[in-house]
Amino acid sequence: MILKKIRFFFLFFLVKPLFLYSQTPILGAESFGIASYYSSKLYGHKTANGEILVKGDLTCAHPKLPFGTMLEVTNLANKKWCIVRVNDRGPYTKKRILDVSHAAAARLGMFKSGLAKVKVTIVGEHNTVIISKPDVILENSIELNKSEEEDKIKIFVPSSKPKAKSKKKNSKKKAVTKKKTTNNKKKK
Repeated sequence: MILKKIRFFFLFFLVKPLFLYSQTPILGAESFGIASYYSSKLYGHKTANGEILVKGDLTCAHPKLPFGTMLEVTNLANKKWCIVRVNDRGPYTKKRILDVSHAAAARLGMFKSGLAKVKVTIVGEHNTVIISKPDVILENSIELNKSEEEDKIKIFVPSSKPKAKSKKKNSKKKAVTKKKTTNNKKKK
């Protein structure tokens, strides 16, 4: 009986961490907290998933989300946002929820303060963005549906005296065509 309890206890502590880190993220889930950016001395070193940390990449560190999860990070102070990929673990302070790269910090406008209150939304997994902002979708769909005929269509606005002008033009056109036909007959 005691041996069974020990097995259960062992399996519980061995299997539980696997479930914590292997769960698929829930798309659209939001969290709020404070984000910071990496120190310059960390660039060039390996991250938790084995990649080299590069200043120009839009990456971040999150304590629990699986590697390759795509996050939309919005700075609540200035409403600037960017999409980053989780490739590291951290931050290791309880008050912060995210560490972002320098490129992401520049897009979020957090260099002056160093920290920013952010909203983090899960928008994809396995290095693929699945959910996008509605205004971005709208702009892209307008560009896809745009045809060349739409550019050629002109709006006709009738004038107050369209009949008088059109009769004169038609009579002039008839006179011109009559002259041309008489000139053609004379040449023959």
